Amino acid sequence: MKNSRLEQIKEYIEKHGKATYDELQELLPDVSNMTIRRDLSMLEEENVVIRVRNGAYSVAEIGKKTEEQFVQRFSYNVSEKKEIAEKTAKLIDFGGCIFIDSGSTTLYFARMLPDDKYCVISNSLNVATELLRKHSPEVVLLGGDVSRNNLVTIGSSTMRFLEEINIETAIMSTTGFSLEGGFSCGAQQESAIKSAVIAKAKKVIMLLDSSKVNKNMPYIFTDLNHIDYLVVDKNFPKKIKEELESRNIKVI
Repeated sequence: MKNSRLEQIKEYIEKHGKATYDELQELLPDVSNMTIRRDLSMLEEENVVIRVRNGAYSVAEIGKKTEEQFVQRFSYNVSEKKEIAEKTAKLIDFGGCIFIDSGSTTLYFARMLPDDKYCVISNSLNVATELLRKHSPEVVLLGGDVSRNNLVTIGSSTMRFLEEINIETAIMSTTGFSLEGGFSCGAQQESAIKSAVIAKAKKVIMLLDSSKVNKNMPYIFTDLNHIDYLVVDKNFPKKIKEELESRNIKVI
């Protein structure tokens, strides 16, 4: 009976791409909400679904969204992002856990990492999916609610998970940067996660392509005082680079 129920839930989610608890309750009216939640936990352990606040997504659907959402961003400023990713790879010490933030530049960086034994932590489904193509690294995806817009985990569960881990090096991305406004992004919960990661990390490396400069987003998550290295591309504004270096910021 249990296997039949799990199969019904699996087939429904794979067919529709996702399911809410209410939809599964309609599908299985004689099954309690608590049992459905346990069943989704089991399917998540089998890597069939990813649970979110109101239900679950099919792993296959998440993968499809990953491809669709990143095609446009991934094809913009490609040479600059690859340049930054290559520079960043030279700064990495694989002796401790590495956190990799979400973003197209950080995804290029993840692609360039060797297929060796090391630990990577991320709240980005895109980054985790990319690293799982390799055989040797240990990949830890932070739990929490999944943001449909950026395919990252957010919320109180993600924050609690962060409290329990050590981060040697954090590879961070930003949507905007200015000398006055610091590093910023467009989503409050993502900003909170970024701030928490930076507070935990022993070393912080910020990836910043020139298209993000003099761009202020609503939520500031850190400033230059908390950054160890700022990795930029060849088109980075010379005057701003000189100003940063005058403040003893390590610009790579």
